[in-house]
Amino acid sequence: MTTFKENFMWGGSVSSMQAEGAWNIDGKGLTIYDTKKKTTHAKTSSDWGNGIDFYHRYKEDIALFAEMGFNSYRFSLSWARILPDGEGEVNQAGLDFYDRVINELIAQQIEPIICLYHFDLPDALAEKYGGWQSRKVLEAYQKYAEIVIKHFGKRVNYYIPINEQNVAHTMTSDLLPKDVDPKELARCEALAQHHSFLASAAVKHLVTAFAPHAQVGGMVAFSPFYPETSHPDAILSAQIANRRMTYQSTDVFVYGEYPQDLLHDWKKNGIMPEITAEDKQYLKEGTVDFLPFSYYQSAVAKTGADITVNSFLDSFLDGTQPKNEFLDVSEWGWIIDPRGLRLAAKELFDRYKMPVFTVECGIGVKESLNDELTVADDYRIDYLRDHVEQLRLAVTEDGVDLMGFLTWGPIDILSSQGEMKKRYGFIYVNRDETDLKDLKRYKKKSFEWFKQVINSNGEDLWDKTNPLTYQH
Repeated sequence: MTTFKENFMWGGSVSSMQAEGAWNIDGKGLTIYDTKKKTTHAKTSSDWGNGIDFYHRYKEDIALFAEMGFNSYRFSLSWARILPDGEGEVNQAGLDFYDRVINELIAQQIEPIICLYHFDLPDALAEKYGGWQSRKVLEAYQKYAEIVIKHFGKRVNYYIPINEQNVAHTMTSDLLPKDVDPKELARCEALAQHHSFLASAAVKHLVTAFAPHAQVGGMVAFSPFYPETSHPDAILSAQIANRRMTYQSTDVFVYGEYPQDLLHDWKKNGIMPEITAEDKQYLKEGTVDFLPFSYYQSAVAKTGADITVNSFLDSFLDGTQPKNEFLDVSEWGWIIDPRGLRLAAKELFDRYKMPVFTVECGIGVKESLNDELTVADDYRIDYLRDHVEQLRLAVTEDGVDLMGFLTWGPIDILSSQGEMKKRYGFIYVNRDETDLKDLKRYKKKSFEWFKQVINSNGEDLWDKTNPLTYQH
């Protein structure tokens, strides 16, 4: 008997704006990554306009994924490539592109997993309605999702409505004036949160109506909070942080209703969204089928701190998050904690008795090609081996129903902050921050290692090219 189920899904995940490029051709509309985030969020002078040109090189990239043994691939659709204004007329060329990608994946026996929204709101909707705090954006999303689900039919079996939905509502701040009153910002974020939950439920309703064979997963970014000491106050701080960061969202996905602590937070802060009786029924009837999650690191909850999703993200991005004395960090300051992945999978499954799915996991590193035109990324092999080993324990020791393991950025792509120097892939892409060079693809050492892992369905995790490691 093997550890992982026979149909375990191995592969990788990317987003449209970080990979596709082709930002202004074939009728694609602008997104906030082409306009607002291009100037306000990129830490470098690179941008998301060219990505790694997956738009023109998808066959080459998918062939490399197939060579590695991928049987699944999660990617996001660019809403503005299909509906340039976010609503109104469909851009057939956009649908045609995704048809080609999906057909190529299926031809290579790779399951397409579709994320309908990965933060790249069509700019026209941002300009017209302001963002997800407007119910008009929810209505536009519902129509967009219906177009996609009807069009792809039986070719797509898995949908994720919104990437990392527990943090997605914080993007609202990017679309409001910088001097916006904090309470008004919080009110808009609460509205965005409510409309996002309705959007997630909408996908389930639409799948039930038009693609009943398919499953819908509500995705969160999972960073388990540990107490900084064993003091009861520290335990309570960590528990509250975990509720706010993760479980308030997953409760809605699974139970179809808002938990009391989230309602209390909204009421206490005077930012309660209008939730109609129809909304409540819509949520109740739109619960998910599985729980996909991203995992990169754990976190430490400072005792007595009023930890919110916003405060955690701020500390995470500016490097001020509390360190864990027992764990190392990456060169970007992210805590390296393989056991946290076991905990994440175990906690989600124990709470909800629903299949869970690690759809993002990886380590970003500054890398360059060596003289052999490859990258000897033993550190990535070590990192991923240790994380997959913890998932093995989650299955064998904890009884978790685990659907699969997808790495983030299986091919080098721009980071979420617009950095090309932060590389996650098994495949090196020859471009840097500002120079596109030739965009040629090169296999890293980890390419063959992950191929071995997949071929053995996770049974053979050791690097055979390193005898000391392999004999561990």
